Amino acid sequence: NLISPIALILNFLMWLPVSLAMYSGLGTLVFGPFTALGGKLLGVSCDECLRLLEQLIAWGREIPYAYLWHPAPPGWLIGVFYALLAIFVAFPALRPRRQWLAAIAAAWVAAALATSGIGSSMLAQVRPRPLACNFVAVGHGVSVLVELPDGKNLLYDAGRLGSPLAGVRPVSAVLWSRGITHLDAVVVSHADADHFNALPDLLERFDVGVIYVSPVMFERRQPAVEELRRSIERAGVPLREIHGSQRLILGGGVKIEVLHPPRRGVLGSDNANSIVLLIEYAGRRVLLTGDLESPGLDDVLAEEPLDCDVVLAPHHGSPRSHPSRFAEWSEPETVVISGSQTLGDLRAVESVKHSFRLAGAEVYHTAADGCLRVEIAPRGLSARSFRPHVRAVAADANANLRQPE
Repeated sequence: NLISPIALILNFLMWLPVSLAMYSGLGTLVFGPFTALGGKLLGVSCDECLRLLEQLIAWGREIPYAYLWHPAPPGWLIGVFYALLAIFVAFPALRPRRQWLAAIAAAWVAAALATSGIGSSMLAQVRPRPLACNFVAVGHGVSVLVELPDGKNLLYDAGRLGSPLAGVRPVSAVLWSRGITHLDAVVVSHADADHFNALPDLLERFDVGVIYVSPVMFERRQPAVEELRRSIERAGVPLREIHGSQRLILGGGVKIEVLHPPRRGVLGSDNANSIVLLIEYAGRRVLLTGDLESPGLDDVLAEEPLDCDVVLAPHHGSPRSHPSRFAEWSEPETVVISGSQTLGDLRAVESVKHSFRLAGAEVYHTAADGCLRVEIAPRGLSARSFRPHVRAVAADANANLRQPE
């Protein structure tokens, strides 16, 4: 997914320091035990060559349009390319004349661009499509891609516990697999790194129209939160605050309402001030809850109950999110727990799964089921996981598992 024209220049500039670094490094190992001075000189030479390589890479990265990220061409187009290449190798007489090769290459590149990225986004806006929610498997974290019927896209959270790059990769992969290069809006639910630490790198790979945060997002000047603010400023993306009783206007006949937090937030942790989104389309409801906990959770549960079709379990399926009360209030048909596959996490959510199953919900866990795609169309709702999913009987605590669907 990386197109790097600057690499053509860098490769030419780097071959000499790379060669010197390899030979001087080898010389350090060979001669270092016998001559301290020779080993030191060779080691300094290797170190300076590596330093020069880093400087060249940093220089290339800062040049505008030196590289760009882009969705891969569709598989069938790549297959056509290799099929033609095999035919030309096997049957030299069929090879086109040299003056036609440039035209053929240009045509293939144009076709690749037209069927991915901007081209596929334009097609998505023309042809009808359902509302789709993709619950990305990022480990202990949350990222939900919402594809609206009119071609617009919203990303709810983007992060995971630990390395940001480990969260960037699956989110980028899902976006590119959908042919998405532009996000109309990003919602950061709250100021926990496992919900936003992938966003700075995503801002380098994708265009973003606007980023929404809660009114209390930047109240606590944490290093990770400050780095997020700086990355948003560098990218030049507008930053907007949203709070309960507001609506996000994205179009496509979809109603997106902010249920929480209130304008001034609530007392308690960042989790208690998570942005809760209610998405309604074709008579169906999807509820995204972030890490919602008390007292914010109590405020939400004090409102009129909602009959929801799909719910993101609060706080990665934590027992502190009062799953029984929440299930009774939201009456979900499908529940998604976004969490890691560590043994401790999986054991902790078993009781939570049982609470939702007793309420009649089908429960998915991204650690076990992978990315879950939920599609809502006027004709109904469908859910598809990317790994074999095991259905559980919700009748009692000792229910047996049915066969995989």
